Parts: sequence; structure tokens; C-alpha cells
Amino acid sequence: MMGSPDTSTPETVAEAFLVALRDRGVDRLFVNAGTDFATIVEAYARQKESGLGLPEVIVCAHENLAVSMAHGSCLGDGRVQAVMLHTSVGSANAVCAVSNAASARVPVLLSAGRTPLFEDSILGSRDYGIHWAQEMFDQAGMLRELVKWDYELRDGAQVREVVDRALDRARTDPPGPVYLSLPREVLAAPTFAAPAGASAPVPTRAHPDPAAVDTLAEHLATARFPLIVTGDSGADHACVATLADLAGRYGIGVVESGPRHVSLPADHPMHLGYRPGEVLADADVVVTLDLDVPWLPAAVRPADDAVVVQVGPDPHFSRYPIRSHRSDLTITAACGPLISALGPALQARADRIDTGRTSRIEELGGRWRARRQALLDAERAPGDGPITKATMNAALASVIDSGTVVVNEYWAQAEVLAPTVPGSYLGTPPAGGLGWGLPAAIGVKLARPDATVISTLGDGAYLFANPAACHQAMAMHGLPVLTVVCSNDHWGAVQASALKVHPDGHAAASADLSPLARLDPVPAFETYAEASGGVGIRVRSRAELVPALEKALRVVRSEGRQALVNVDCL
Repeated sequence: MMGSPDTSTPETVAEAFLVALRDRGVDRLFVNAGTDFATIVEAYARQKESGLGLPEVIVCAHENLAVSMAHGSCLGDGRVQAVMLHTSVGSANAVCAVSNAASARVPVLLSAGRTPLFEDSILGSRDYGIHWAQEMFDQAGMLRELVKWDYELRDGAQVREVVDRALDRARTDPPGPVYLSLPREVLAAPTFAAPAGASAPVPTRAHPDPAAVDTLAEHLATARFPLIVTGDSGADHACVATLADLAGRYGIGVVESGPRHVSLPADHPMHLGYRPGEVLADADVVVTLDLDVPWLPAAVRPADDAVVVQVGPDPHFSRYPIRSHRSDLTITAACGPLISALGPALQARADRIDTGRTSRIEELGGRWRARRQALLDAERAPGDGPITKATMNAALASVIDSGTVVVNEYWAQAEVLAPTVPGSYLGTPPAGGLGWGLPAAIGVKLARPDATVISTLGDGAYLFANPAACHQAMAMHGLPVLTVVCSNDHWGAVQASALKVHPDGHAAASADLSPLARLDPVPAFETYAEASGGVGIRVRSRAELVPALEKALRVVRSEGRQALVNVDCL
């Protein structure tokens, strides 16, 4: 949805930049301000007088919070977001979050002030000592490998063209972040920008070659066990229903590998769970739908005589320095157009599809469902004992509903939660930069205010999120999120990685946790929420867990306050 074109007249380039964003449908500007924002501050101060339509300002007390909130907001409503950072130092603080957005293909227009160009005599020139030390020879260089496009605004006359170019690059398949630096003197200058023109069209999705669709349909129609491996195709919510229809109508199994979105409802009869290693080797046709790591080659791979097909707007993930997953047929296309095109092609071959394969695939799907039910039954049985991640998943599954969004950065498993609603489960971006989950959850809540949003974290990911800044943002912007922290006083991934690489080494033989993996003593995390007007709950026993989650959800839903449940977990 585009914003209404503004009929008032901007006086400065800063105002023209902000109006151009709003005219192009960017309604929010996530900011962490500094001295470079002088004319941006003035533009908002003048707004009552000017009547200009400007994006809503979302103040963020840290750059990781700003970019990750924008990331979450895009996941929440599917719209491109904008961020403004403070010169070089703010950009540096944002690099990890930008890496997450880039790997997750999230369209965000990142802008940053640039240290003033002139030392004196020009409006906006240097007037603080930091303006010498903050300048870099190539400020955008630290982000260039991550963003799709970068540029510096050199003159206010081109501000609308530059904004249109930035948004076009951000939204073109495959989407991703872009970076625009804004010198202070340019922002402060009078504007001579042309009036608003026609809205720039949103780029269309990449569509598949018809011959490739026919070839793929032939493989699928004649397969004994066709398998789709995905995990990200549900980023386009419309794909969920079309994939469900295609899989059910033509008997195609679907497994979600490391899911970051709901790509197929968990209760769909063709859903084969979340462990590709259990089914991959038996499939004779394997189709990967826009997934960077569909299987771990060191652990499992398709059968040698299987046909392997890679599909996506960038099917071989060209920004990855090395990725050699096999492909016998490569189709450059967005998932939605590919699935839509496959329907008629398979219908034309329906009489050649093995009618018995659907029941065989359904039987395979029963395995993971039985495993899930056994886990739920075991974890909900009377008794006490240590709280494990399985305990936490079973407890969470018992308290969430279809209106809940789980933003996971550690322990919440789709296999146990079994999500069915598009957008109801969001997993860690491929780059895995810690500190994403909590600010992203806040961004989802901003975009979907009627949803109940739960952020599931480990203690390490929570610490990386700059929790004081996150809870302050929830209070400042009225965005109550439930945060559930699994506190086990160590970096589980660090220790697990050492044991995986050196299973017979000294670390494996030691009774003590490696000092490189230790986090103890961790703070009383529940007090972070309390410090920002929320409710904090500490859970030390299994019996306390579900009541604590239920209480916290009442606080979030009924009282409109944030809550944090800090769980002592193995």
C-alpha cells in the first residue's frame, strides 16, 4: 500500500527525503539518532506547521534493536521498512543485524548520516570534535558485502530518484537490504526536488521457464516418492496454501528443514516433519524450494539415482562463497509462480501418477507425529524433575493458540509446536547473528498489534539482544511481548560444536564445561522486564512452568504489559 502523495512543499532535502519515503509507502522510520540527524530533527519539529506527511518515528536505543525491529516488522506485514543510523559508528553497531537481514532476504532501506564533508562555512559543516574521527574513507564499505546496493546522496535534486532506486533494488527478487549514506550538509540544504511523480512499480516476481516446468512436472508425475524440501517458501504467505493444495492433490511429500517460516501446515497429511535425514535418501525426486541448506552434506544427501531440482529466485545462492549442493535441474523462479505453474502441468499428467504413493507418504508422515505425541505425553505426565528444552516445548505447545506468533532464537521447535498458520512461527535467520530474536519479536508486534507475540531465547541470545534497550522499547512504544528465556548458564552451541568436531578429545573427556562455553553467573533476567514496567517470573521447577506461562500470557493479553519468564533449564 502506498502512502498518500504529499501536497505540501518540503523546504530542506531532509524533509524531501522523508516525504519521498512516505509517498512510496514506507510508513515507519526506525532510528538511533546522532549529530548527523540535525535537520531530520528539525523536519519533525516543523511537521505541525508544514503539514508534511512523514514516516512514523520508532526510536530505538541500539542499532541492533533498530534493524532487527525493522526486520521483524517486515516479517509481520510484508512491507519494506526503513532505518536511519548514526554515521559510521551506528552502521558498525548494525552490521550483525544487517547480516541477518541479508541472509533472510528482508527488504530494508538502511540509511545513515555521513560525517559532515566540510570543516566550516557551510550549513551543517563540522561543529563537534568527533566529526573528524568518525569520518571513514569508505563508510559503506563495511556493509557492501551484505547489502544489494549502496549509494551516497550527493545533491537534493536527485532525492526522489535515489529513494526510488533504493526501494526498487530492495524489493527486486531476491529481496534484501540496501544502504544509503546522507551527508549532513546535503540534508540541511534547501530542496529543489521535483514534485512527486507516479509511484515506482513494485518489481514482479521471477517466473519459471515453461520448458523447465514441463521437465519438473514430468519428473514429479512419474516418481515413486517425490519430495519437496523447504523451510523458507512460507515467507510468501500465499505460497502456503498453494503448496498445500499441490502436495495434497498430487501426492508429494514435504519436509521442512530448519524452518524459518511455516511453509506447510503441520497437520497436512503430506507433511513429513522437520528432519530431512529421515526421508531424503528414499526419495527419487527431490525438489528444494528456495532453501540455502536443504541438507547437511556431511550427514545425509539424496540417493545417487535421485533427480535433484533446485528452485529459487537465486537458486544457487550466489552471495555464498561456496555452496555445492547437487542440482540436476536448476530453475530460477520465485516459489509462488513456480508452484502455480506446476499445478496445470501436473494436472495434464494426472493419469500417470501412481495412485498408491499418497497413502505411502501419509504413512511416513505418521512417524514424526507419533514421536511428537510421545514427547508431549511424556513431558506432561505427573511428576517432577529437571526442566529440559523438551519440557519447555511441551509447555509452550499447551498454552499457545492460532493467534500466537512464536519468534524463535534457540529452543522452540517447530516439530513440537506444529504450527499451522502462515507467519505463526519465525525462526533464526540463516546467518545466525545472535541478538535477533527479541527485537524482531517487538517488530512483529508493531506490525501485527492484535497478535500475541512470544520471543523464545537462550540466555546467550538474550544477552546479545541488548535486553535493557529492548524492554525500554516495548515500554516506550506500547508493544507488550512475552519473552521466555531458557537459562542454562552456558553457550550450548559452543560446547556442542567442540564435541562434534573432537568427539574423543579432551573437552569430551572432561567433566567440566569448557570455560569458553560458560556464561555463569547470569543476571536475574526477569528484573529487566520489571525495570521497564513489566512482569518478571522466575521458574525453577517443572510444576511452575505452565502456570508461569499462563500468568505471563494474561499479563500480555489482558493488561497490555510486557512479561518475561526466566526458566532454569538444562
